[in-house]
Amino acid sequence: MSSGRGPRRRRRPEEAERAILAAARAFLTERPFREMTIDGVMVRTGLSRPAFYAYFRDRYDLVTRLLEGIGGVLFAVDRRWLIGASDGLEEAREALAAALRGVSETFASYGPVLRAIADAASQDPQVEEVYRRGLIERLVGAVAARISRDVRAGLSPDDLDPEQTARALVLMTERYLLDAFGAPSSRSSEDERAVVAGALEKIWLRTLYGP
Repeated sequence: MSSGRGPRRRRRPEEAERAILAAARAFLTERPFREMTIDGVMVRTGLSRPAFYAYFRDRYDLVTRLLEGIGGVLFAVDRRWLIGASDGLEEAREALAAALRGVSETFASYGPVLRAIADAASQDPQVEEVYRRGLIERLVGAVAARISRDVRAGLSPDDLDPEQTARALVLMTERYLLDAFGAPSSRSSEDERAVVAGALEKIWLRTLYGP
């Protein structure tokens, strides 16, 4: 007697991998990383648990893969200021303010996932290597290079230490944005996002370019 169901459609490998990544993002928008299990992710995909291991070693490998896409977005929104020429104070201020608004929006969109990645980095050397020694250190280096150019151009105070100033600003910003937008199931309003971005703009702009 037929059950009325057709055979389960076999997914192509790239479809299955995307489905697992999407399920992990969905899980982490609702619940913290400490509660994430492979079964909890796979039940959202319609795939079997063994299928997970065809693409990922463990849940830490999974969040590392999530970071690859988000990290590219973070650098993309900063690009105009990071690589721009130090050819005018108003242009520098405007580019930096736009970059900070873009970063704030990215954290507002991906905050719980980024919080999960930060949590995983404290537990797993592989995630720490990609997140802290990879993404964060690359960003610190890029910001330090821009500060150095601005100091030489006379746009920023000459008593700034580019490396330490960049590290302080980047790490402060990461913690602040994770606190603002990283809670699972959090939904920020447009006004709340504007307040957060405005606070960052004041700190960065006054530090680098004066009041």
